[in-house]
Amino acid sequence: MSPDSLAGSATREPAPSGLSTTVAPAPRGLQGGPPRGAARRCRDGPCHARSPNFSTPVRGVSRRRQRSCLSLARLLQTSAVPFPRGPDPLPSVEHAMKAHDRSLPAPPEPSPAAGADSVLRAFAVAAAALALTLALTAAPAARAAAQDAGDETCMMCHANADLAREGGNRGSVHVKLDEVRRSAHGRLSCVSCHPGAAGDMPHAPNLPDVQCAACHADAAKAVAGRPHGGVGGKGAANCESCHGTHAVRPAAAMGREACAACHADVAAAYGASLHAQALARGDNEASTCKDCHGATHEVRSHRDPESPVAHGNLVKTCARCHNDQALVERRKITIPAAVQLYQNSVHGRSTNPGAATCSDCHESHALLKATDPRSSVYRTHIPATCGKCHAKELAAYTTGIHGQALERGVTKTPVCTDCHGEHQIRGPHDRTSPVASGSSVTRTCASCHDATGIRETFGLPAGRLSSYQDSFHGLAARGGSPVVADCASCHGYHDVLPSSDERSMIHAKNLEATCGKCHPGAGARFAQGRVHVAMARAEEPVLWWIRTIYLWLIGATIGGMALHQGAHFVRHMRQRYRAQFERRAEHAPSGRWYERMTVAERWQHGVLAVSFFTLVYTGFALKFPEHWLFAWFARLETGYALRSWVHRGAAIAMVGVSLFHVGYLFTPRGRRLLADLLPKLSDARDVVENGLYLAGLRRHPPKMPRFSYIEKAEYWALVWGTVVMTVTGVVLWFQNQTLRMFDLWVFDAATLIHYYEAWLAFLAIVVWHLYQNIANPEVYPMNWTWLHGRISEEQLQHEHGGLWEEMQAEIRAREEAEARARLEAERAAQAGGPAPAGT
Repeated sequence: MSPDSLAGSATREPAPSGLSTTVAPAPRGLQGGPPRGAARRCRDGPCHARSPNFSTPVRGVSRRRQRSCLSLARLLQTSAVPFPRGPDPLPSVEHAMKAHDRSLPAPPEPSPAAGADSVLRAFAVAAAALALTLALTAAPAARAAAQDAGDETCMMCHANADLAREGGNRGSVHVKLDEVRRSAHGRLSCVSCHPGAAGDMPHAPNLPDVQCAACHADAAKAVAGRPHGGVGGKGAANCESCHGTHAVRPAAAMGREACAACHADVAAAYGASLHAQALARGDNEASTCKDCHGATHEVRSHRDPESPVAHGNLVKTCARCHNDQALVERRKITIPAAVQLYQNSVHGRSTNPGAATCSDCHESHALLKATDPRSSVYRTHIPATCGKCHAKELAAYTTGIHGQALERGVTKTPVCTDCHGEHQIRGPHDRTSPVASGSSVTRTCASCHDATGIRETFGLPAGRLSSYQDSFHGLAARGGSPVVADCASCHGYHDVLPSSDERSMIHAKNLEATCGKCHPGAGARFAQGRVHVAMARAEEPVLWWIRTIYLWLIGATIGGMALHQGAHFVRHMRQRYRAQFERRAEHAPSGRWYERMTVAERWQHGVLAVSFFTLVYTGFALKFPEHWLFAWFARLETGYALRSWVHRGAAIAMVGVSLFHVGYLFTPRGRRLLADLLPKLSDARDVVENGLYLAGLRRHPPKMPRFSYIEKAEYWALVWGTVVMTVTGVVLWFQNQTLRMFDLWVFDAATLIHYYEAWLAFLAIVVWHLYQNIANPEVYPMNWTWLHGRISEEQLQHEHGGLWEEMQAEIRAREEAEARARLEAERAAQAGGPAPAGT
């Protein structure tokens, strides 16, 4: 029977003499022969633990076990199953066993292939497989017994607790065998690590160093050249330093105590940190030493540029956890975008290799909550933390009123992060920074000084923010000026002191120098004025009266104009609808036109209109820079200069056209124009009659002259407004010269008058002039006279009936004079005398 007949599933083959024999399948694992290396495992099993040729019995291994191995070898040899042989063939093993025990029976000789023998061989193979299984399961126990036998030999000496080296390399060589058995090397014997101890006993007094790299080549290669690279040597750190000598711990069982053996202070700091506390609560995601310093065998010095804890790499290392949004949400980290905020900060963008990173503020190992009084970012510790890099600023802060309050235990006093921010700290030259010059630093200061709770608690004066914002400085700052004075310009940045302190920049004796930084030559009289002007009658009576009078004047004037124009609109809309209903024209067109404005007058009007509305827009852009109407203009300019120069350019144009108009009044037409614009008693009568007409108490409106009381009021209001705005504008434009000659209240009064006069002029133009020439139902959509200079006879007759009658009277008088002249000429011709002169 061939060996192949034993492989695979059950098969049938014809037996000799016509017998049919069923062959059982070979046991699993022996199909096609026994497993590769089975014979070697048998030879290397407990029977050969000490003597491959069984020349001596093995202690702890019974003769029955040895005979079982020999029987297995015989069965494997006599079976027809192919079996790979090693360098030590089985016959030599059998011979050795016979020499050891003469009572063993001789192995049976193989018989010829036959049907019955095949069945017997199949059963023999099954029995051999069973015996092999028993031998293999017994092998570990046998090896352990052999190991115990070898280790017990070593422990005959090394179990002595007093055993120690002598000479230069002193130290205990006591070994606790139970610790070795529980360690990662528990399956190894002593000679596995100390091959020099094999052989005769006692061994040499100085054994070679243990070569961990013989088994752990990858780890040895990784750690070579690193701070922990003293593998097997006498370096500061080697394998024993972390893993131990005999009680070797596996990597999975090693915690920070392995690092603490050398880094006790660091381990103690970490033990109190947030990470260690989370780890103690069972949070396996909490950072440990290797999470920051790298893989166990690849730890680099923090001075190594490639180390994950090198100064330049710390942000990336911390970001592995703090930039993981899933982890941030699971752990409810308070600042979820701390990494992005830092990267956008002045520290994150800095090219300085020494710029602050995470550990500079939060410490390297003792990371604690900001609410923990021991934390480096606890509120009262923040100045000292920032002062590690910013020593000059820290010294100024501790001198100032804020630092003094913090030393007294006032925890609500501002610290570095209240003004500069926490992670996204931006430099003072960044326009988005909360400490940028202008409106930014003002808002930052106002967050405390304008907060009701803080102001009332610490007795701070009220109205400081509003008074600053309404001042010239505040208006320019809100408009985006990067050079205008803000809170820090006068009070200082870090060394803020009260005005009663002689060291303060706003102390009475220092004000002249403080203001002189921006206003050269500002005298002592200027410094005596109030900076934060409150519109209170008791504190600033002059300014209070100016403001009060203007508010009443604006209300009364614009209110009266609105009432007048509203009544005019209603009256004329009723007339228009009535005319349309009756299908008749209000004024039949005659086709005749009269000159209303000359070219020179139209040019004066055009320049005046453009300059006026430019002044209004750029002026209100200074006052209301946040409003959507003006915000784009504030963003368009890079600061205060553009708006300022556009405003001043328009002012020059307006003053220029005003002076031209004064000269124009000395021309013949100008003199007639001025005479017609002078107020007369008839204007008062027209006001009353037109009021009755608009109220529906009079059927027809009064017949107005060339310029009605409406146009005369506009003209003289324009003259008044131009003078007032020009004078106050010059005071504001040449502020340094003004401040040298006058007290500060003069400048403040000019600012107040300029502002309220602008409102009065703008509202008057809108309500009075624009309505009269645009929204008026009689001329809508516009009175085009300002462009072509003409007026139709119908409009002239309706709006200026008095002028039209005068013109008609003049025409009739001229016609009558011409008729008389012709009549006299005819009479003279008939009489034969000379014709009258002028005919």
